[in-house]
Amino acid sequence: MRFAIVSDIHGNLPALNAVIQDAGENNIDTFIFVGDYCLSNPYPDECISRIRNLDNKYIIRGNEEKYLENLIGKDQRTWTDGQMQISYYAYQKISHGNMNYLMSMPEQIKLDISGITLHIAHSSEAYISDCEHREWSTAKVAMRYKDRWVTPEVFRADIQHYLNEDVRFNKVWGELENGIYIFGHSHIQWNYQLDDGRKILINPGSCGLPLDCMDLGIPYTILDVSDNDAIVVEERRVPFRVDEYIDTLRQSDQFIEAAVWSKVIMKELKTKREYLYFFLRFVEGYAVQIGDRQRPFGVSTWEKAYELWEDSLKEERILA
Repeated sequence: MRFAIVSDIHGNLPALNAVIQDAGENNIDTFIFVGDYCLSNPYPDECISRIRNLDNKYIIRGNEEKYLENLIGKDQRTWTDGQMQISYYAYQKISHGNMNYLMSMPEQIKLDISGITLHIAHSSEAYISDCEHREWSTAKVAMRYKDRWVTPEVFRADIQHYLNEDVRFNKVWGELENGIYIFGHSHIQWNYQLDDGRKILINPGSCGLPLDCMDLGIPYTILDVSDNDAIVVEERRVPFRVDEYIDTLRQSDQFIEAAVWSKVIMKELKTKREYLYFFLRFVEGYAVQIGDRQRPFGVSTWEKAYELWEDSLKEERILA
């Protein structure tokens, strides 16, 4: 069987459509969706509907689905802060049927395919503790590669070297049972396996918001499992006109309803690197400085902090 592994769509319908089309051209039998279907881009409901209408798929929920679940039944008249505007926007856009579909998704799946076990969860922490996020979070990757683009070959060699040498990872890796472990969450595409291929880690990267500092297209991963136990992992990048998409986002109602969040996401889409983490850290520092204890951040603090943060980026040309 040939699987297309897709994660972290984050409401980016054009990117999802591009991946689905490419998968069809590559004779995919079944899709595996690894969570985070909404928030950050203006097509949350459309992305859920697109996935629901696919015939052959396995699907789990991610951490972003929890944000939406926490809003169910809440008084929308209290939704007046600035920080959570993107969550409110997505929640109000998603149809009742699609929301129920999201909430019905399991958090993990375990499959047997031709005698090989596939383990599927949203985050690698389900399998290898903090071994990925400790040194290869999007914030760490952004600082590691600074303002330069990285090639897949360089990135693959760097993370392979790290995993080979990390004592904590090798202890956890040694304790894992044989099988294929599939996850997303970090927005960084990578895979790891030993020569015998009996144990494999796969992160397909983020379909809707890639943050691995690569000046390439939209990532997803093809997993080919044959009846004779042969396994092939292929990392793919689908061409995507990001400048055109950013113009569309700028003209969307999301930009009106959640302008600050949308502007940060536009930076991430254009540069393929983390900005949100650094902005949230900046807002927290600003709020403490002015004595604002409201959390989530209020509109005035949220918007003023973004204005100041933008100025600091222009002056210093650094992320933090």
